[in-house]
Amino acid sequence: MPFNPLTRRGFLASAGAAWSVRYTAAERLSESSVALPGFPDTADPDWSVVREAFSLPDDLIYMNNGSLGPSPGFVKWRTLGAWDRLEQDPVHEGFGPMLAAADEVRSKAAAFLGCSVDEIAITRNTTEGMNMIAQGARLQPGDRVLTTNHEHAGGFRCWEYLAAHHGVIIDQVELPAPPDSPEQIVRLFEEKMEPRTRVLSVSHVTSITGLRMPVEALSDLARGNNALLVADGAQAPGGMGVDLHRLRCDAYATSAHKWMLAPKGTGLLYVRKKVQDAIQPMALQDGFGVYTGAVGTRDLPSIAGLGAAIDFLNYFGFEKLTKRNIRLRSLLYKSLESVPGIRIASPPDGEMAAPMVAFELAGGQSAAEVAGKLRADYGVEVKVLPGDVMNGIRISTHVYNNENDIEVLMKGLNHVVADLRETGG
Repeated sequence: MPFNPLTRRGFLASAGAAWSVRYTAAERLSESSVALPGFPDTADPDWSVVREAFSLPDDLIYMNNGSLGPSPGFVKWRTLGAWDRLEQDPVHEGFGPMLAAADEVRSKAAAFLGCSVDEIAITRNTTEGMNMIAQGARLQPGDRVLTTNHEHAGGFRCWEYLAAHHGVIIDQVELPAPPDSPEQIVRLFEEKMEPRTRVLSVSHVTSITGLRMPVEALSDLARGNNALLVADGAQAPGGMGVDLHRLRCDAYATSAHKWMLAPKGTGLLYVRKKVQDAIQPMALQDGFGVYTGAVGTRDLPSIAGLGAAIDFLNYFGFEKLTKRNIRLRSLLYKSLESVPGIRIASPPDGEMAAPMVAFELAGGQSAAEVAGKLRADYGVEVKVLPGDVMNGIRISTHVYNNENDIEVLMKGLNHVVADLRETGG
């Protein structure tokens, strides 16, 4: 099926179906640069057709994008086309045209995240990026890392390793759920700063409650105390606009297979130009290019898919995309306020809000049991939060979701919580 970018519906329909066809030379999207049209310049675009771009079954309402995001057919099409092309002439393509195209994806990613191409590297996920940052920071015994109690393991294990094997000390801020204000968060960090604090490590958006951290203010705090600000960005790019130079952080790691809707096992790492002497991971000793002597052979088809995912998101435009996601989040938050027996752990609408909402089950019901019944009885997929943090559920929505999805979720949640309360579950 040839790709026709002339109409919005044509784009979405071809994106949803074309991945499954047998590729011919003329159809291989990876062999050409396709310019996508901008999303219609209207105040309230018709989002109802967007789901057509995805392979999600009709009986599934997917609200766990914060764990893994589904790739649209457009991304699968370009990924499979690139794989087909690579296998026809591996050495020529893998060290020639396709490698050059992969490095162009770095340029595309730099523009997408608001940084320079000589500050961005392609990785496999946030965890790999965080490990690279921790290794490259060359912390000494007695140096301290200040982080929070709401970090994902992928952003925390790297510091635990340094504590276990290199004498680094970890300090933690206990984050309120939710906090009163960004200023409260900054004060909590100020109170925990020590003379030998060398790194502040925080999530841009926390994976537990979807709290958008005041990264700009924390970056200023770190810089004023001769420390680095490292951000775990797994839950931000793709769900909302990210401008790394504006955030002022020193390093930022993200997974592209969540909100960016890219192939699984793709990610990005940013290291600010002015601190590249202070953060020197082994994998970047030959530079930030896709293929170097330090990183070796790469998954070029998935990198092609990453470029396609950025094209897909740019197709909508980030102002509209962010507005849409926050609108759904606001509707979800307000709907949850009326459910008895739960406590919303995420911040209300405002500067601390991101497109995720988490709630704690206060009536003794098991979060895992509630999530299981939502999936089995209503076809709604949600995230069960780690039990050592809270007995709760996290909901994340993206462009393929709509208001009706939230209505079905709320109907199911009210029924499931009420049933379990009556039965003592």
